[in-house]
Amino acid sequence: MTNRNRNSRRTRQVMIGKTLLGSAFPVRVQSMLDTSALDTQGCVEQAARIVAAGGELVRIAVPGVKEAINLEQVRAAWRAAGYDQPLVADVHFSPEAAMEAARHVEKVRVNPGNFAERQGKRAWTDDEYAGALREVGEKLWRFIACCKKHHTAVRVGTNHGSLSDRVLWRYGNTAEGMVEATMEYLRVFREASFFNVVVSLKSSDCRVMVDAVRLLVKRMEEERMAFPLHLGVTEAGEGEDGRVRSAVGIGTLLNEGIGDTIRVSLTEAPEREIPVARELLKWCIPYYRPDPPVLPPRCSRPLIVADVAGWEGPDLEDLDFTVVDGERWQAGERSPELIRVEVPGAALARVPEEVQVLVPFERLEEARGWCPRALPLMDMATFQREKATAGCVEVRSLLDLDEAARALLAGRQEVMVVVNPPSLDYRLYRQLLEEMARQEVKNPLIVRAETGENDPGVLHVAVPSQVGGLFLDRLAHGLWVTCRGEVPPRIGMQLSRDILQSTGVRRYKTEFVSCPGCGRTLFNLQESVREVKRALAAFPGLKIAVMGCVVNGPGEMGDADYGYVGAGRGKVTLYQGQRVARTNVPEEEALEALKGLIMKDRRV
Repeated sequence: MTNRNRNSRRTRQVMIGKTLLGSAFPVRVQSMLDTSALDTQGCVEQAARIVAAGGELVRIAVPGVKEAINLEQVRAAWRAAGYDQPLVADVHFSPEAAMEAARHVEKVRVNPGNFAERQGKRAWTDDEYAGALREVGEKLWRFIACCKKHHTAVRVGTNHGSLSDRVLWRYGNTAEGMVEATMEYLRVFREASFFNVVVSLKSSDCRVMVDAVRLLVKRMEEERMAFPLHLGVTEAGEGEDGRVRSAVGIGTLLNEGIGDTIRVSLTEAPEREIPVARELLKWCIPYYRPDPPVLPPRCSRPLIVADVAGWEGPDLEDLDFTVVDGERWQAGERSPELIRVEVPGAALARVPEEVQVLVPFERLEEARGWCPRALPLMDMATFQREKATAGCVEVRSLLDLDEAARALLAGRQEVMVVVNPPSLDYRLYRQLLEEMARQEVKNPLIVRAETGENDPGVLHVAVPSQVGGLFLDRLAHGLWVTCRGEVPPRIGMQLSRDILQSTGVRRYKTEFVSCPGCGRTLFNLQESVREVKRALAAFPGLKIAVMGCVVNGPGEMGDADYGYVGAGRGKVTLYQGQRVARTNVPEEEALEALKGLIMKDRRV
């Protein structure tokens, strides 16, 4: 057993070929090919790169029956090349393709939103709803019989953006709808005594994904189900954004002891997903509690603390202030609301009035010579001795929250509490926050994440995986990232912004969501994402989706302002919100057409 001796939710053992999955085994890492299932050699070559990078399962998009038939050739070539890692077919819309695939590969993923549903109906009576559910069950029984015969595992993979019209009518496009759609299928599998099943609930919205999985776990426990879970944030994107968004969603659940296999979905070459997933597993320490306390939300729009301790005064200019009249600084939407400085200097006199400055208690008077608004940073002993009426006091352990400290804090609402445990550990943050809620400490809370990591690639996984969940649950009033070592202040501040944007509490820049691509994608998705980001990065506040195909695209981009969705070979459909704006736009014209839609809307 690895993954730090998993203290995870107890789940069944599932056999996927020779690979065992469940709570008794390490969390398995997987990825998905972006080659066509008809390209036998291309599939084998790309799958080999995934395995070489550390992947343990390989998924292949199977749009139809002919692709499912060719899986027999893909699997034979895969075995002939000396590999025994399981192959997984990803099937939408076609029960026939799913049953054909089940004859050839070790696992088949089906989506309750489109596996066996009648689409296009917008209103349902209770009798019609029940009748449609019986039809789904009948088709599912035939699929299960095929899987039993060929010893094929199944993933019931529900996506936020592709719920059936039937489920949408009753539950809306909600976490509850995702859970109920999934439970309908799991009840059929249980009735058929087929338990070689893995479950996933995914969304491009980290909060929806986490809420849905937590709710599913609760429902499964109520009905005494123990199916293992696959975790992922769909359409996470590329680069830093994709890594942060994935770390927030997947990392939060892994730390809570939920999840038996993961996929980090990046709009990059599939093998590049694996090191990110492996890094995420290094940082997450599973700790499962069947009924954790639900803490009340504290803040919907947290502030950012920029840490420039140890850096020279001129580095304050690197904090996204605008220079006015050649001298004075002005704060903007991207500027921090609070700056922590170790050694006060003349640069503090230029800090905008709406930005507060935080200095060590012993340097407070010196700092106020430059900036009268300076606030002290104290440990609990200093706070109790000096009885300060404003500033920040650090709480590092439960021992800091004795009765005297709580009484003093209660009378000083201008004192912010900095939650800063000895290590970057989600469980320690939760313990402190839960104790403060229990003791009714109502002071503003700032979460501080300190790390000595110098590699930005590690930082963009480590920090969001440990603190992102706190902001998904709206538990703190601010985020303070301190990077010990050679990392400049801008990196920590940008990381803070990315975490808050990924958790949905603030939006600093144009937000792009994009799928990783698969065999259904019929245009150059990675290049299109890069071009869209270059062309439209100057529209802060907008959310723009770039999707490879219509399977999940229109649904997953449901809350996006604009969408760029593959519609066929070299063709793109453009969306304004949920409305189709233009169809079958040639790929070479689509970007300018999308930009034109945005500019026209802005002028209006």
